[in-house]
Amino acid sequence: MSTESVGAVIGGRYEVLGTLGRGGFARTFLARDKENGAKVAIKMLDARHAEEWKAYQLFEREASVMRSLRHHGIPEVHASLRDRWESADAAFLVMEYVEGPSLAKMIEDKRHLEPADVLHILVELLGILDYLHGRVPPILHRDIKPANILVRPDGTPALVDFGAVRSVFRAPGESGSTVVGTYGYMPYEQYMGQATPASDLYALGATLLHLLTGRAPSEFMTDEGRIEVPESLPGGERLRAVAIRLLRPSPVERFQSAREVRHALLGADGPAALAGTGAGVAVVVRPSGTMLPVPSLPPVPRAFEGPTKEMFKRVVPGAWRLMNASVKPGAGIDLWTVLVVGFFSVITAGTLPIVFLSMANDWRRRVRPFFRDGLPAVAVVSEIELVDSAFGEKLARVKYEFEADGILHRDADQVLPVSADRWRTGDRIQILYLPDRGYDSVIIST
Repeated sequence: MSTESVGAVIGGRYEVLGTLGRGGFARTFLARDKENGAKVAIKMLDARHAEEWKAYQLFEREASVMRSLRHHGIPEVHASLRDRWESADAAFLVMEYVEGPSLAKMIEDKRHLEPADVLHILVELLGILDYLHGRVPPILHRDIKPANILVRPDGTPALVDFGAVRSVFRAPGESGSTVVGTYGYMPYEQYMGQATPASDLYALGATLLHLLTGRAPSEFMTDEGRIEVPESLPGGERLRAVAIRLLRPSPVERFQSAREVRHALLGADGPAALAGTGAGVAVVVRPSGTMLPVPSLPPVPRAFEGPTKEMFKRVVPGAWRLMNASVKPGAGIDLWTVLVVGFFSVITAGTLPIVFLSMANDWRRRVRPFFRDGLPAVAVVSEIELVDSAFGEKLARVKYEFEADGILHRDADQVLPVSADRWRTGDRIQILYLPDRGYDSVIIST
């Protein structure tokens, strides 16, 4: 990491600790937030390119898009600002600092990645692309490659450098002729200024090939510009077939969605099915890595006592918690809250407490069978929305998906907003599910 510019302060708040990287028109610094001491990454539009309108347009687009994204696999944006740098105006994007090497660095250092590790990274990246492509309008990264994928200490990837990002639907008057991407990872249509979700999937396929072979995809390029996947590829025949389809020259011949790729990888036979002969390897979809353990509970059926009972009490809110759903636990009860609840109880002729008591009892009845017979698992959050509860209170409806018995299941559950406020799309949460009830599930993370 370069130490040039160390000590400079950006926006009166962020002290530069060093340079993380440098691109065609941007530099990325590691900095310290002087207000809270946290490390941040700051991307700066190089002042020498301040007069290049297209550079500013791409930089502002990146800032705008990233401010709207919330996913564990995408660095969170803290702020965007303008300041002076080297006697010229410059634009800055302050982001979450992702600690960990890039895949490019790992390849350069010849750090060996087992096929199972590569597949874990691939499945996680598919989740990120599913989130991006599922936005309205869809968001395309357009420059997926090992250098733009960082690996966190827990083994999960983060997709960075959204400088080439674009929504599929162009703004009025926007040209489609801008060519962005990296040779070897960029499909033919991007050279023509066109891109679809299948274009990002092509780049993901090229990245996959690089990780499995240790060789750049350009080394597999034919005279006609096609990438030929070698006959022998670590991971087995199914993985090779997926890579071949990802790298088809025509976008209509490729997979059309990240979910379609995931289904082809895992298939109806489940995670263990992705194995070939000889050097084949079973896919191990690690939903939590070291980040979140599967909840530890006694075998089923469980007696409703000890740790099981204590966890049940933490998960299921009482009537008072439902009446104050947005208040953090431990915040205490002030006199004003008690007076307000008492007032509304009087004017509703006692209806208010009865409603919330009924809700609490229903919640307990629904969840109790899961604590007796439910199997533990870790799920991935796909969407969070606030829904009306009663008397102006809100609950959070959390949609998620999880793997069980080799099948991907989708479900939703309601939790208190104070719990959901800590989560974002792509985060892991703990659940219990019942296979004999169609894999119905409840959230037990608090």
